[in-house]
Amino acid sequence: MSISQKQAVTNAVLSTFPDYELNGEVTLSSILTSDTKSELRTILVEGFEAGEIVMSEQAQVKYIGNPVGMAKYVSGLLDNWVRKNPEFNSGSKYITKNPGSRAGSGDDQVRAMRALKKTTTDVAVLAEIDKEIASRLAIIKPASAPVVIDVDQLPESLKHLVK
Repeated sequence: MSISQKQAVTNAVLSTFPDYELNGEVTLSSILTSDTKSELRTILVEGFEAGEIVMSEQAQVKYIGNPVGMAKYVSGLLDNWVRKNPEFNSGSKYITKNPGSRAGSGDDQVRAMRALKKTTTDVAVLAEIDKEIASRLAIIKPASAPVVIDVDQLPESLKHLVK
């Protein structure tokens, strides 16, 4: 039976650091060294290749038997869990530093405009490019579902606010 990737990372951490306390005062990132990260990556690669860790079929085709690709995949996986798992961060929830910074990253037009921004320091030109980027992001943003409010469930004092 395969284990989840989160559980695999947790198991690897606890086998590498037997005295480490999950949700303890010490954050995992504060005790990781390049050698211990390398050891953790090796454990995870072996687990994936042995089929002990859950991996989608697409990812298996892409990474199993591809040492360079697998190394990158496992490195990113490890970094994400070290950063985002509250058990490794004294119970603290991960907070994105730049929310929305990847918006439009899959759109060729937005990518081209962001590349264009790097070619100038003219404030007026930068403002014009930013305006076009915002316009394009508004176009490609998925439509949100309309909000349905059951007026009968609202207290009388708030019903007048529903349009």
